[in-house]
Amino acid sequence: MSYTDFRFRHFMRGRGGWHGHHHGFGRGGHSSRGNMKYEILSVLKDGPRHGYDIMLEIEQRRGGFRPSPGSIYPALQMLEDGDFVTGAEVEGKRVFTLTEKGRTLLADHVEKGGRLHDEDDDDETRELFVAGAKTIAGLMGAIKQIAKSGNTAAVGRATEVLEKARREIYSIMADEL
Repeated sequence: MSYTDFRFRHFMRGRGGWHGHHHGFGRGGHSSRGNMKYEILSVLKDGPRHGYDIMLEIEQRRGGFRPSPGSIYPALQMLEDGDFVTGAEVEGKRVFTLTEKGRTLLADHVEKGGRLHDEDDDDETRELFVAGAKTIAGLMGAIKQIAKSGNTAAVGRATEVLEKARREIYSIMADEL
């Protein structure tokens, strides 16, 4: 780990919990492994696929929000360990196939009213969440640049701005819930 990476991680520690990992909105299962497994099972219902292809299909179904490999591959491993999917090497890629046990799990989830992804959201809502994801990514890029600069005054000011934004966001949540 370079010194710059260390400074960035140190700067981010305790400031929202990012620590170099991808975290979604927590809405509609965007980052939840619990819902991710159902999205994966839904994709595999249409036929066998490899991990990257599953990510692309989920991205298309979500209207542009691609899950990270860090959410797809652990969920696939869990599904394989539970015999909900099987994995096999095909032409140098690990291809996953839905098992009967996986079909039953997916059908039970849907029967109980579980959502697979934001299939009920209108285009405006979907665009709003995609714009939110882009804003978060842009913010992370700006934070990285400030951390890499080594300018302690800039890091301090950025920390104050982030803390104020965090409080305002929690205030919005309190008003809306």
